[in-house]
Amino acid sequence: MELARIILLGVLLLLAWVIWNAWDHQYSQPIRSEPVQTSAAYRLTQPLFPVHKTTISTGSIPDDQSSNSRFIYVKTDVLDIAIDTLGGNLILADLLQYPQTTEQETPFQLLNLNTKRYYVAQSGLLSNHGPDTQTTQAKYHASQTYYQLTPDNNQLIVDLEWRKENLTIHKQFIFKRNDYLVEMRYRVHNKGYIPWSGQVYTQLQRRKTENPSSFLTMNSYYVGGAISTQKKAYQKISFEKMATKDFPEGQQEHGWIALLQHYFVTAWIPKPDQIFHLYSHAQDGIYTLGMLWQTVSVPPGAEAIVGQSKLYLGPEVLDRLKAVAPNLNLTIDYGIFWPISSSLFWLLKHIYKIIGNWGWSIVLVTVLIKLAFYHLSARSYRSMAQIRNLQPRLQALKERYGEDRQKLTQATMELYRTEKVNPLGGCLPVLVQIPVFLGLYWMLLESVELRQAPFLFWIHDLSTKDPYYFLPILMGITMLIQQKLNPPSPDPMQAKVMQFLPIFFTALFLNFPSGLVLYWVVNNALSIAQQAFIMHRTESKFLKKKRSY
Repeated sequence: MELARIILLGVLLLLAWVIWNAWDHQYSQPIRSEPVQTSAAYRLTQPLFPVHKTTISTGSIPDDQSSNSRFIYVKTDVLDIAIDTLGGNLILADLLQYPQTTEQETPFQLLNLNTKRYYVAQSGLLSNHGPDTQTTQAKYHASQTYYQLTPDNNQLIVDLEWRKENLTIHKQFIFKRNDYLVEMRYRVHNKGYIPWSGQVYTQLQRRKTENPSSFLTMNSYYVGGAISTQKKAYQKISFEKMATKDFPEGQQEHGWIALLQHYFVTAWIPKPDQIFHLYSHAQDGIYTLGMLWQTVSVPPGAEAIVGQSKLYLGPEVLDRLKAVAPNLNLTIDYGIFWPISSSLFWLLKHIYKIIGNWGWSIVLVTVLIKLAFYHLSARSYRSMAQIRNLQPRLQALKERYGEDRQKLTQATMELYRTEKVNPLGGCLPVLVQIPVFLGLYWMLLESVELRQAPFLFWIHDLSTKDPYYFLPILMGITMLIQQKLNPPSPDPMQAKVMQFLPIFFTALFLNFPSGLVLYWVVNNALSIAQQAFIMHRTESKFLKKKRSY
């Protein structure tokens, strides 16, 4: 029995350590984007050519952003975008359907030029004849500075034009209703007498955001890059790897590049058959992850569309990501529990479609999980009840053999064999359930659907803490009740540690998202009901058996 208690205690402490690592690093200081400062200059890092191993110089863009013609603003039903006509880069992206907080209605800002939160999506067409070269970017012109998707249209095309002698190039962005996916393409009209050739590059740049660290802190949620290629469906590229260029070399295809943060992702996705090279760069705290495409040519007097690509700027919604590109859904970071987490989310989502409340959906998923493990849990509780009934006889053995540990152990095991009690029966079923619990934990932690999702009464956001700490305190009470139902530990030190656990977990869960604490409360309440029922039946059988002696 002591071994079983040690295993259970170790499991609880391990879970506490894992959960604390995740929560402390993720929520101890929320990352908030700040409004774009259009009066300040920003830095552009030209792409690094991996083929020729040539480092392209960097330089500051002239500070002429006060000019009204410098920026083009685009608004759809879900996106509010700013495009810089110098290079045609996306330098601002507000997600209109995702407020900063439940109290602050300002849209969440994914891309911006703020010095501390610098984050942009760039693309270019490199050629000796323009529009972009290794040291300069094209200055585009547009017919208007503001575009808006009207209610009677489902698509909006923003056309940027660049002209030089016999070459005209249109850089076009296509926005669609209820879509975070922006299509980008170049239309090249070669009016000259010699072929035009060039290379498309698409890249993402952002400043590395430092997160505060404290006791037992690890990187729990991921902020950094990721790639997908024909050889590997998903691979993280950290900021450190970007600086050292530690990623697959050579020709790649059927892939994408992305920058990830909690709940949101930005990704460039070329055409499936497009061949490209990956590159990265780090300078002055700005990290670049990009792809350089194979050379394309346009004959004299011809017109062609080149550089067709897609840019996703939005939430990590599973169905949307699956529709955008293969393997992009893997950016929802469920870790090693991906199969379990994704299955549980599928169940949670379908329940939500019926009842329309994420909180009650969590409750029902918890009930279904409990039903699935009912018989396994019953074995655990039955074993605990049997050991509890044997406590007087175990205490008598302890008094009989005193300090003779070997004889005490032999007599105890003999008693277990006689009464057909498995001392490990109380903890092994718990161990089996741990992967499911951790899968559910990461699913609840990483699902953007729970961000700012209300439950009832004062809980207006299941992804943030209970403002009145009712759920954490209730969880501590349920843990205390569970302890009272379990057999007491013969070891005084273990007994003190177990008594301290409800206080420890209550303090630990005070700032946890209320959706996670809700799961624990419901799970504990169901466990108490099941354990009380099984223990009552087991004790009744024990008393009948005792009377028959």
